[in-house]
Amino acid sequence: MTPHNNKRLPPQIDLARGHKPAKTRSSNSARYFYSAAAVIILIVMLAGFHPFYLRGEGMGGRKISPQLLTLVVVHGAAMTAWVILFLVQSLLIRARNRRLHMRLGWGAVAVAFAVAVSGFMVAVQSVRPAPALPFWGMAYRQFLMVMLAEVVLFTLFVLAGMLSRKRPKIHRPMMLLASLSILAGATVRIPILFPIFGEGGWVGIFGPILTLGAVFLIVRSLLSRTFDRWFATGYAVMIVIYVGASRFAVSDAWSYLAKAIFNT
Repeated sequence: MTPHNNKRLPPQIDLARGHKPAKTRSSNSARYFYSAAAVIILIVMLAGFHPFYLRGEGMGGRKISPQLLTLVVVHGAAMTAWVILFLVQSLLIRARNRRLHMRLGWGAVAVAFAVAVSGFMVAVQSVRPAPALPFWGMAYRQFLMVMLAEVVLFTLFVLAGMLSRKRPKIHRPMMLLASLSILAGATVRIPILFPIFGEGGWVGIFGPILTLGAVFLIVRSLLSRTFDRWFATGYAVMIVIYVGASRFAVSDAWSYLAKAIFNT
């Protein structure tokens, strides 16, 4: 009678029998997760901005001012390029083409710079003609604080991702959070979300992307069977900054400062 052998088989024998190590399964899940997340973000962006892509219209079907049109087109193109690049980069990692991934990374830096700079310019220039215009439960000059918070947070996530480019456990969630952080501009243009999140306050503005972020965190943790503390930390920072910016935007301090900036 052969005695039972409870010793763990060497990895090569285990693989020969068709059993993949847990680390390999986790790595494969990560590749699928980030590719799928990128596709979802791209779909949301296309759904929100399709009036702009197809007819050159702003929010609510408004025509974009000719003085702003070029700047808005540059910003829109940069944002779209960023999300597409995020998807391409995720697919390259899934295909294990790290060399091309790293080469395209420097192009992504240039695109991120264009997103941040054009985003800041669009935010300021779009408010200047009508600072008192009601917009998502506040005056447009108050909403400027919200737009600037998006630019700052996107920049911080990209910077964190670039500094940790040799540490995938940090790099990947930072790039995902960077893409997620600029998605509110699309979700506030999707009417089906209004009955759920409302049309004002931080819940109306950021509720959809924070909900999507929570779903990403849960799915990521389930797939990897570990809690992704880097994604969770970045997600918590996103909540703090966006909720804080939304509340500060309607404060007397920001109203006073915004009126001084725009001489109103």
